Amino acid sequence: MAFDPFTLMMIAVLAIMVIFMIRNSRKQKSARDELVSKVIKGANVMTTSGIFGTILSIDEDENEILLESAPGTKIRLHRQAIASVIEKTPAVKKSPAKTSSTTKPSA
Repeated sequence: MAFDPFTLMMIAVLAIMVIFMIRNSRKQKSARDELVSKVIKGANVMTTSGIFGTILSIDEDENEILLESAPGTKIRLHRQAIASVIEKTPAVKKSPAKTSSTTKPSA
C-alpha cells in the first residue's frame, strides 16, 4: 500500500499543526499559572474590563476577589476577571540635557 506524495505532505502538515497547538496550549497554561501565583492580597491588578485596583481579600471557596478601585470603593469580582497583575517599576530619572556652549554668531 503506497501513499502518494500529496497524502504524505498533508499528513506532515497535520502533524506540524498538532505540534504547534500543543505547544501553544502549554504556553497559555504556564502564563495562566504564573498569573494565578501573582494574584495575592495587596497586589495591584487590572480587570478584564480595564478597572485598576488593589486586592483586599481573596475567597478561595467562592472564587471571588474583593478589589478596591478607589479609596472607599470596593468591587466584588470573580477571580477570572483579573486580566493582569501590575508590577510597579522604579521611576527612571532623566538626566538634564546638555547645553551646547557654542552659539552661532548673528549676522
